[in-house]
Amino acid sequence: MVSSEKRMVAERWFAEYFTKGDLSVLDELTTEDFIYHSRNGENSREQMKGFMKWYRQVFHDDEWTLDDVIEQDNKLVVRYTGWMTYKGGWFNIPAEDQRVKETGMIFFTFTNGKVSEMWCENSDAAILYELGALAKNTHEVF
Repeated sequence: MVSSEKRMVAERWFAEYFTKGDLSVLDELTTEDFIYHSRNGENSREQMKGFMKWYRQVFHDDEWTLDDVIEQDNKLVVRYTGWMTYKGGWFNIPAEDQRVKETGMIFFTFTNGKVSEMWCENSDAAILYELGALAKNTHEVF
């Protein structure tokens, strides 16, 4: 059973942080020493706010679905699907209001009711493919 408090954090993460770009929600949902572990290293809460400023310029009209939510001890795992409209600004990919789909998983670690650490694995490469930045038919699909 998933606690309502942790589920609400995940729902607000997508509804307020991603969909609305509300940066103040990070201050409410995360600890002061929050760390986002990404493939580019560790990122702070302030770096996540910077990312969102860029993201809101590049993608619009977000719709998110929490497909699975699993809780164990102080961790919450969310498998999600999102759809958004690309407006330009990612590499040199031209914008034609392309509707793209992202899938991924976020692992939240909680300390005293707030998110202290986060890991996210998502389908950025699939989005680049959908936008035409990666050549079609260059690899075998399993």
